[in-house]
Order: sequence, then structure tokens, then C-alpha cells
Amino acid sequence: MPFALHVRLRHGRYDAGGMQPGSLEWPPHPARVFCALVASAQCQEDWDALGWLERSGSPQVWADASVSATRIDSYVVTNQVEARGGSQTWPGRTNGARSRASVTPEGEDFAVIWPEAVVPAEVLARLQRMAFGVPYVGRSTSQSEVTAATVLPGERQGWTRWAPSHVRAAQVCDLRVPYPGYVEALREVYDLGGRAWEVARAVPYAPLVDEQPVAEPVRLPWDDLMIWGFERPRARIGGDQVLRFTTVLRKAVLDHVGTDVPPQVSGHGADDRAHVAFLALPDVGHGHADGHLLGVALALPRDMPAEEWKRLVRAVAGEDRLAWLAPWSKRKSIELRYGADPRRRTLAVQTWRGSTGGSRSWVTATPMVTDGMIRARRNVEDLVAKSLLRVGCPEPVELEVSPAPLIEGAIWRPRCENVPRNRLANRPMVHVRVRFDRPVVGPLLAGSLRYLGLGLFVPVGDEA
Repeated sequence: MPFALHVRLRHGRYDAGGMQPGSLEWPPHPARVFCALVASAQCQEDWDALGWLERSGSPQVWADASVSATRIDSYVVTNQVEARGGSQTWPGRTNGARSRASVTPEGEDFAVIWPEAVVPAEVLARLQRMAFGVPYVGRSTSQSEVTAATVLPGERQGWTRWAPSHVRAAQVCDLRVPYPGYVEALREVYDLGGRAWEVARAVPYAPLVDEQPVAEPVRLPWDDLMIWGFERPRARIGGDQVLRFTTVLRKAVLDHVGTDVPPQVSGHGADDRAHVAFLALPDVGHGHADGHLLGVALALPRDMPAEEWKRLVRAVAGEDRLAWLAPWSKRKSIELRYGADPRRRTLAVQTWRGSTGGSRSWVTATPMVTDGMIRARRNVEDLVAKSLLRVGCPEPVELEVSPAPLIEGAIWRPRCENVPRNRLANRPMVHVRVRFDRPVVGPLLAGSLRYLGLGLFVPVGDEA
């Protein structure tokens, strides 16, 4: 007996932001509807019913495939307080730029379906009561009517059935879903004044009618990313300082680890394994990107022993955490804020790893120095392909090499005085756009200076 949450959009519009700032959300995320039910919970029996629902697995989403999108850019009053203010209406409060996206589907409804669920009668009654009390799904401007039932809604022409997918499809996307423990995680983060996205989990979804089984995605030697953002406000730091910052980051990490540094951290004694990569993260991949640095990161090897991994994490994110960098002098130190920030594209892990199912197309955000040298009967394309194969990438099916950046905000060149001269002897420094025959899960680093942040790729699109 299935269980369905049917959502009717009273004004025919769905106002909700996607996982990236300013992006739209469609198809609707199941976690979005679940959070609307959470807001209607009033007693322990309601929480128990929500606990049953979160343990029922990832649902299907039935929604229109064709939608029209709108975006509104405006300034709104924020909760930040400054002496000089900024808002003419609220003294002391500041104004902040906001971009809000919404979609208008062809129809005015969608549904979230658990096809195999068997709902106890008392749980169904609680879920129906909570659904009745939901005033909106998404933003408060997206007024909705939600009903809970054990019958499937009448399927409309134009609806597409989206379902969790472990294979690659032409329209794969990541949707946030409820999971065991989600209710408690939400209650805890709400008590601390946080947001639902801070405890969100996403899984890949694809249309049931469009699934095309392909090879499993290729997973590269690096898995975890530890990200630090630069505290604001401060002057913009040019992307040409990338090697200065990654060199200083490496020294700071080694100082925090202390003696007996693990080989994969220092890079000495681990020639047959991937090392920790020290990265500087530029502002790339959108229309206004200019390549200035927004933070730094560590890419941790997938095969790093657990004890060494824990030791590194405790050293840089524990009690005596890495809190500042001094790329020029201690008098000009830069404060760091640890933790990925999905509200800022550059500081989101997904920006550098790609979607859960991987991405086929990648482009360099920082220039790549090839591993091999230019010699007779060797061209640059061959050297680039060999550098990609060396880090575990599949054979490229398309490869474009350029002396200039190939994506908005990519760093053209690091400053000459920061580049180790022995690494450039007969080695070209180029930008690369590559497409593989199967998806690759990042982060993707390649080339001679990959462990110091050159040859850092960013995924472009999730097409199959």
C-alpha cells in the first residue's frame, strides 16, 4: 500500500532555492516537503510519525518536466548590526543583496511517493493532521495545500517520475531526502538557530523512463575536502597568489602536525601513494567570477590510514585548530573560518567534487603543469592526457588545451616568483577542458604541481 504526499501550489508557483545560491529547485526535494511537516508537529506522537516516515527510504517525486523559471535580484534587510547601518527603515541594520529563484510548472501540483510503504493507521492519522496544517512549501510566498493519503494521485500528462538512481541517466540530479535520524538532527540544529540545509543529505535522482545503465563512476585518489574560508571583510586576493597561499598553507599544516609527520602529509616516503593536496580556491564558474581567492582547502587521499587521517584532522581542526595564515607577514595575517559553506559556491564541497554520481566534463580552475616534458614527437595534448591517466582518470574522449582560461574566473598564471623553476623546465603550463567516456567523482587534480594547487579542475555540467 503506497503512501503519498500530494502538494497543490495555490498560486501555481514554487518558490524555493536550490543547493547553490541563486539557483532554482526543481524537481522539488522530498526533504523540503518533510520539513514542512516538521513545522506542523506539536506532540511526541507527531514526532514518532515523522520518525516512521524518515525510516521509509527515499521516495519518488512525480512532477512536471517542463517549467518556466524566474529570478528576482533585490536588497533586503539582514540581521547584521553595524553602527553606520545601511537600511533607511531599520537603523543599525544592514542591507544585503539576495537573488531568489522560482519556477512555474505547467500544472499546479506535484507528489512525493513512497510506493512500497505500509502505513500504520495511527501514523497515517498523525501525518494527515500535520499535512493539513502546512501553509506553504519552500518560501512563505509559495502557499500550498498538502494532503497525505494511501492512494496514488491521478497521474497527469506531463508528469515525470523521478526516483533514486544508482546508474547514470541523461537528467540525473541530486535531491535532498529525509534519512534515519533526520528529525533529531533538525530539532538540534533549529535549537541552535541553524538552518535545515546544514544537516541535509542528497542522493542522485533520475527519471524512471530515461535511465541508461553505464559504467560505475571513476573515483579518484582524493576523497575528503577540508575547507577554510577567508574571514570577511578584507581586500580581494588575486588568483595569481595561488602558489604563495598553498605553500604557506602546507607549512602551517606541517607546523600544526608537529613531529613524525605522516608521509602522505609531508610528501616524503609516499611516492607510490597520493599525497595530501594543498589548495587555494578561486572564485570561478559563474558570470561575474573574477578568480580572486576565497579560501584554502586540503584534499585528503582516499587510501590514507585511519589513524593518520584522524591525527591530521585533530591537528588542524581540533582544539589548537588552524585559524590564520601569514602569506606575507604575521602583521598581515588572514583569519580563517573552518567548514564548507554551501551558500558560497567556491566554498562548497560539491563545487569541486561534482554531483554524487560524478561528472563527465571538467575544466581547469588553475593552470596545469604537465608531468612530462616537451620532446620530439610529443605534443601538449599527449602530455596532458598522460597526466590525467596518471591520477586515475579514464581515457579522455574530448580534450581541449589552451594557454588562456576556459571558464569564467579561472586563474591565468601564478606569479612568476612563486613558481619553482625546476618544475617548469620544458613543461608547458596550460588550461584544459576534458570530457571522459564515463563520470568521474572529484576532486580532480593533475599535473606536476597538483599537490600545491595547480591543475585543479572544476566539473562543468552533470550531463551523461
